[in-house]
Amino acid sequence: MNMNILSVYFIFNVFLLIMSGYIFVKTSRDLMKQREYTIFKTFVIAFMTYVVINSIWTMQEYDIIQLPKGVFTVICFLSLSSVLFNCLCFYKFTMIYYGYSNKMKTLYEFFGVLPFLVTDLLALISIWTGWVFSVSDDINIIRGPIYHAFTACAGVYFGIILVCSIVSMFKTNSPQARKNCLTLFLLVIFLVSWIIIDDIFDGLTIIPIAIFGVIMVVFTTFQQTGINTDALTQMNNRRKAMEYLTSQLENVSGSSPIYLFIIDINSFKQINDNYGHVEGDNALIIVADAIKEVVSSYHGFGARYGGDEFIIAIKAQNYIFDSYEVIKNIDTIVKTKCFFYKKPYEINLSYGCTLCNDSTLTIEMYIKEADKLLYESKNRQKEGSLE
Repeated sequence: MNMNILSVYFIFNVFLLIMSGYIFVKTSRDLMKQREYTIFKTFVIAFMTYVVINSIWTMQEYDIIQLPKGVFTVICFLSLSSVLFNCLCFYKFTMIYYGYSNKMKTLYEFFGVLPFLVTDLLALISIWTGWVFSVSDDINIIRGPIYHAFTACAGVYFGIILVCSIVSMFKTNSPQARKNCLTLFLLVIFLVSWIIIDDIFDGLTIIPIAIFGVIMVVFTTFQQTGINTDALTQMNNRRKAMEYLTSQLENVSGSSPIYLFIIDINSFKQINDNYGHVEGDNALIIVADAIKEVVSSYHGFGARYGGDEFIIAIKAQNYIFDSYEVIKNIDTIVKTKCFFYKKPYEINLSYGCTLCNDSTLTIEMYIKEADKLLYESKNRQKEGSLE
């Protein structure tokens, strides 16, 4: 092969390593849930490892370096193993994002471990048997009779991701979440297409480009989502709430008002202190899910305002609106979820609600009023519990 082409190929691999390192450093905990964040960073490290191994493999394949047969055989095994490990990381990331790692934990762990272990074992045994690959005496790699079992195992991961993407796309009510599902679906199609093309044509592998494309799109997608989305609850965040409310309050009037709620969890600190911060996060997710469910029925807007506080805005046009009914519905769903998940604690809510019908007042004024009513509600509940 032309040395100029090889030089460009290695320069491009260095570029992939630099850009992957940049993504690794820039990936913020605020962009994703903790488990998504951990597995995504593992994914990036796995990819960087693969690029290094692949570069060594390419240098040997094109006689730039001369490795002993045994060493090159190990490099070939590591190259195959690292490709599948990248697929495993992508699978785990998407399953955690969709929530199936909790809903179907046994199946998630089974399919997460089995294809990787089977393929890795076959590749390892091939060092002696040549089933998946072998290295000739003149240090050239030869595909074995069950080489395509390797791609079949990778296909298990891709198939599961495709099915889960389609199901999640139709289940979610959030336009942003639906967009993210479609993105992950298209990424699988893209990755599979490149692997097929790489498998058909001999020469320099293009798989690193495909995997980096997946990492880059996931990073940019979640970075963009993270600007307006709370990573823990997947609700709108405070920034998005302020943007939404500021734009909507320009058009409020007596005939077209908005009801603004601020809700928080009573004694939230006790949940954290008594049951740990993981359970505290679970409590926030339960409340957030309940708010999203109720708010969607009113075609309203909900956001996590900060800490254990949430904000809701509902336009009240052409029907009689009962603010207490909104909170009652949220509270009922929260209690049901706590019972279903067998939580060892109760989640009780306080709220303040104000009517926004004057466009000359600022959002800060309305939030201050709702916050004042919230703390009056909390004080009444405290006084009631002491009686």
